[in-house]
Amino acid sequence: MDSTDYLIIGGGLAGGYAAEVIRGRDSSGRILVVCDEKHRPYDRVPLSKTYLSGRLKKDRLYLEKEEYYVSERIELLLGRRVDRIDMSRHVVALDDSTETGFRKLLIASGGRVRRLSVEGGDLQCIYYLRTIEDSEAIQSSLQGSRKAVAVGGGFIGCELASAFASKGLETTIVEVEANLLGRALDGETASWITGYFKQHSVAVLTGRKVTRFIGKNGRVVGVETDEGNMVEADLVAVGVGISPNTDLAVQAGLKVDNGIVVDEYLRASHPDIYAAGDVANFYSPVFSRQLRVEHYDVAVKHGEIAGANMAGGNAVFNEVPYFFSHMFDMKIRLEVYGYLEEYDSTETRGAPDASGKGFAKFYLRQGILNAVLLINRVEDVGSIKRLIASRRRLEDTSVLSKEEVKLSEHLR
Repeated sequence: MDSTDYLIIGGGLAGGYAAEVIRGRDSSGRILVVCDEKHRPYDRVPLSKTYLSGRLKKDRLYLEKEEYYVSERIELLLGRRVDRIDMSRHVVALDDSTETGFRKLLIASGGRVRRLSVEGGDLQCIYYLRTIEDSEAIQSSLQGSRKAVAVGGGFIGCELASAFASKGLETTIVEVEANLLGRALDGETASWITGYFKQHSVAVLTGRKVTRFIGKNGRVVGVETDEGNMVEADLVAVGVGISPNTDLAVQAGLKVDNGIVVDEYLRASHPDIYAAGDVANFYSPVFSRQLRVEHYDVAVKHGEIAGANMAGGNAVFNEVPYFFSHMFDMKIRLEVYGYLEEYDSTETRGAPDASGKGFAKFYLRQGILNAVLLINRVEDVGSIKRLIASRRRLEDTSVLSKEEVKLSEHLR
């Protein structure tokens, strides 16, 4: 039976960076990366942004050149799938029933897109974005299309819609919430984002569900909402979130709860198994709770921490989570530091107005800063991270809105 020292399931950011860090710490151990895609490890983030718009070449998506994996003796088993994990034997079964033993295992299997279960869902020119091929299929469909619909007003839906509009397509977003990004951001900011899209010629249908896709000759021609109205479309892109790929972990008997539950060292409920990236529900020492974060920075740093610990390290993931989004060819630059899902009050520095001038939004719970949102704004990021990590309670939170008071002042 084949065996390896380090087995990595998944060829995204977390898996790719884990392999690199392992090799940096262990120059001789065998590293095997198994990925069901036919690409070496790459970054998915540009697929809805610069790659989709044609501003980033394909070779820039990949973490490393092919020669790197050869020279560093990192083996890539591409287009293959792990079907089963046998923890008692330290063995995985591949999709051809062959078995591979391992000493340490990392599950960095990411997530799969959620699909709409409505009539017409199998029509041509309805797209879900997760892979390079998905992005390229959308790019091809843009040629000759005049009208596009984005289903879902979260980050992916908004990024896709802004890309379509920037290409000159008549674009509509259908979103179930009252505003775009309504589940992620506070009402004022989400309303500002919604208004910005409308001002940039994107039709926004909020508070609406898609009830069916309408086709002609096997190809989508429209989207019907629960109001009974039809929006014409030459192409449709659906972005309604992802579900973590936890099937292997469930089968193996690992602890799973909205992802694979891991500690601050990214160890799962078995000491020789780790999880990282979108699939990991990790313990955050900063917030003293479990979190699952589906963003670039966390995936990269998770991979680095998991890789280090698999190779004998004792590193803790105690970072303040960070993510970013770009829309309308960088006209909207959005950055978030911290954990946005828990707050009972906000403060604003600057003003969200139609001009697109930058502003900052501070999200607090019981006077403790949990997250900061920057839109087209430059702030002292170091102070933001330290203030969030300090868990310091501010007696007067309104001082955060005062431009003349530096954020570093609150750390004294």
